[in-house]
Amino acid sequence: DIFVSGGIPPDRIREFVEVQAPVSVFAVGYYIAAASPISFTADVKAIEDRAIAKRGRIPGIAANPRLSQVL
Repeated sequence: DIFVSGGIPPDRIREFVEVQAPVSVFAVGYYIAAASPISFTADVKAIEDRAIAKRGRIPGIAANPRLSQVL
């Protein structure tokens, strides 16, 4: 396996991909860590298929075509 590291930005990763370099892992830690913070919130909507929510929120999984289930 080949690991490329050094906080490389997306355009540099794209160069490796475009030439089909045999890279297994791109380590981008510093590039991500140095990025400006993005404010966001997250809500637990269900636990083991049981809809839940804190007061004032709608329980259950949201139907939104822009969201992908990751687990």
